[in-house]
Amino acid sequence: MRLWQPVEVARGIHQIGPHWARVTVITGGREVVLVDTGWKGGMGMLKSGLKALGLAPDDVGLIVLTHYHPDHSGSLNRMAEATGAAVAVHSEEASILTGEEACPNPFPNRLLAAASRPVVDRLYGLPCAVDLELADGDLLPVGQRVQAIHTPGHTRGSTCLLVADSKTLIAGDALQYRFGKLRPPSRLVTQDMRQAEESIRKLSDFDFDTICFGHFRPLRGGAKEALSRLCHRIAANGPVRA
Repeated sequence: MRLWQPVEVARGIHQIGPHWARVTVITGGREVVLVDTGWKGGMGMLKSGLKALGLAPDDVGLIVLTHYHPDHSGSLNRMAEATGAAVAVHSEEASILTGEEACPNPFPNRLLAAASRPVVDRLYGLPCAVDLELADGDLLPVGQRVQAIHTPGHTRGSTCLLVADSKTLIAGDALQYRFGKLRPPSRLVTQDMRQAEESIRKLSDFDFDTICFGHFRPLRGGAKEALSRLCHRIAANGPVRA
C-alpha cells in the first residue's frame, strides 16, 4: 500500500499517511474536515490522499489541529493556503501557530531540548492565521456533531475530537496504541504526565467504539472498554510506563 493511500476507519472517517504522521479526514457534514497536517513537506502525500477519496484541496473547509507539535502542524501553513480552509486549534496554542509565541520544544527534558533545538526549529512550518480558537466542549461548525474535548498533558492545548455519528474518538497523541495495548502518551515528548493521565480519565466519560491515533493503527471496536482498562491500570499501579 502506498503511504498516502487512505484507510477507512469508520463511516465518513479516513486516515492518510504512514505510521509516523497520520492525518484524519472527516466527511459527511457540509464541509470536509482535515485533522492535523503531518510533517512539513507532506503536501504531495496529502493531496494524493484526498484525490484517492475523490476530493480536491478546495473541498476542505476546516483544518483542526490536535496540538502544535511539528509532526502534526508542519504542513499547516501550506495546506491552509492550498485549501482556503479555516484553521482551528485550542485557544491555549493559537499564539504558537500564529507566531506570536515561539514554538516550544517538544522535549520536556532540558538536555534533550537543548540538543534537539537546531533540528526541531527547522521542522516547524511558517506561522498561520487561526480562525477558530477552540474551548472544551465546543462543537465544530461543520453540519454534524463533532465535539472538541480539551485533553491537556501531552501539550497544554491538546485536543481530541469526538465524532458522534460514527462513535469515533480522534485522539491525536493523547493516547498510544502499541503492541495491542492502549497506553498514555510518550513520556519523552509529554509536557505533564500527571495531567495527561487525568485527561485519559476524562475521556472515559464519553461514548465511542473506535479511536484514531496520530501515529498508530486505529483501534476498532471495544475502544471504550480498552480505555477503561487503562484507567484501572493507572489507578491501581500509578503512572503507566509509556
